[in-house]
Amino acid sequence: MISLRGILLCALASSLPTSAWAQIRTWTNSAGQTFQAQFVRLDGNNVIFSMEGGRSFVSSLSSLCAADQTSIKNQANAIVTPAESPAPAVAAPAKPPNFGYPWPTEVRVDGASQSRVVSEDAKKGIYIYESPHYRFTCDVKLSSDVLRNFAMMFETTWKYISSLPLGLDGGLQRQGRYDILLFGDSANYVRAGGSPNSAACFVPSRGLVMAPVESLGLIKSPLGYSIDVTKTNHVLIHELAHQLTPSAYMNPSTNGWFTEGIAEYACTTPYSWGYFRCDPHGNAAIAYATARGEKGKGGRALGTKIQAPRLQTFMQLPYHQFSGQAGNFNYGLGLLLTHYFCHLEGGGRAARLTAYLKALRAGEPIEKAHAALLAGGSFQKLEAEFAEAWRKKGVEIVFTD
Repeated sequence: MISLRGILLCALASSLPTSAWAQIRTWTNSAGQTFQAQFVRLDGNNVIFSMEGGRSFVSSLSSLCAADQTSIKNQANAIVTPAESPAPAVAAPAKPPNFGYPWPTEVRVDGASQSRVVSEDAKKGIYIYESPHYRFTCDVKLSSDVLRNFAMMFETTWKYISSLPLGLDGGLQRQGRYDILLFGDSANYVRAGGSPNSAACFVPSRGLVMAPVESLGLIKSPLGYSIDVTKTNHVLIHELAHQLTPSAYMNPSTNGWFTEGIAEYACTTPYSWGYFRCDPHGNAAIAYATARGEKGKGGRALGTKIQAPRLQTFMQLPYHQFSGQAGNFNYGLGLLLTHYFCHLEGGGRAARLTAYLKALRAGEPIEKAHAALLAGGSFQKLEAEFAEAWRKKGVEIVFTD
């Protein structure tokens, strides 16, 4: 079993079975307040919980009541953690961020996908494959056709996300590649630390994307695994965007709107074999946020009349609240807000978003980063501008306290 350490960022859509994990129970914090969640893992003094629906959040161990602290420690001690890989994960090589570069109109990877078999050990159930930027470690064997398809999707996604002029150059690499862990069985995915009921997850502390192969469009047959052409690639692209997002952009205390918004932005960009067609006008984003996507699959289905919380509150939600019970709504609104800053304000130059991201990279406090994003205005002014931009495209957004 492959171990998992750290907070999880999970895709909020799945039909995976829940029989492989423990029941949700009631926990009590030190103030006597209760909440419903399932314990996933203890990471130092941080406890990773999963709520119904697979959404994960982190809480400090010391914030729980004494009895629950003891319960968590006992459960954590019962988890067997295998030895870590001898090759540590390290930050991707530093390079100047691509702020100010032209926004791509399309991204292509031409020619055959480059992939290779590193090793296939049927006895141990470990199969390792590589493409130029990724290493896939699986517990099932992938056919040459599946590997070729995966390699093309991953490499095109890497090229696309890296080309967005937002400095999406983060992540951890091991021996020069990003790690992807794939599981033939969803129960194995959960036992390895994947959040229950999630379609996939990203583990920032180790730079890993983890997913059951069924979430990535594979179906099992007597002849092995094959591509299910009826599935979309949203889950894969969403998690790879997380993997390439610099840690400075992922403040779990305030920055859920952009962390998930940019992942939603990436995964709603229309994709076909080796080709992304960028969406500056927002047609695909509208279809995904307000309905069920361009092809009627996935989507947040918020409708074209949206009642939203005040942006100052929304943009400072702690991550566990952002991805909590209102996660589907928050992800959809985060997509619309991110698209607005990328394309609908300031002539589509993303100048205010760039200033915001530069402030985060420089380690500025969130108040100073927000000041750069507001460009001398107020949150109330931003609400009016944001709502007007989407009103022109047929989406009505009303803000309420």
